[in-house]
Amino acid sequence: MGPYCDLRREAVLRMKRPSGESLARAVGTALADRLAAELQSFAGQWVVPVPMYWARRAMRGTNSPQVLAGAVAARLELPLVGVLARRRNTRPQPGLTPRQRFANVRGAFSIGAGYDLHERRVILVDDILTTGATSSEAARTLRKAGASAVLAVVVARAEGPGAG
Repeated sequence: MGPYCDLRREAVLRMKRPSGESLARAVGTALADRLAAELQSFAGQWVVPVPMYWARRAMRGTNSPQVLAGAVAARLELPLVGVLARRRNTRPQPGLTPRQRFANVRGAFSIGAGYDLHERRVILVDDILTTGATSSEAARTLRKAGASAVLAVVVARAEGPGAG
């Protein structure tokens, strides 16, 4: 949706707290509206949030990508599907080099039991894209499980050194 700076950066950071869930819903709706043409031409079938490891979610009290994805799914009238699971608690990405970020998330995701992704077109939702390591690994996991296409949608994109 735009660069990770100023008000957008502040909004992303606020959405990471339970008190920011209403903001995350509003931003998710705005994200779907702003990208309406691209999302319509992609013809997604499922909206999938980037998952957070269960212990980190319990500590934080919310998962902003899940809230964002819920709003995107509602706006697009598509199912929100929690098909991805985070298999292990990865290190927080801030402070890691691009190479470390890709290594950190390698193999971190799995597909939940009972999901059939064969030929599914998936809209993957996250709050911020820095190097693309998390989105790339999540998309790789979805494609390996049979998704025919994955479109990553984010609120903010980090720019500058380390952003990849």
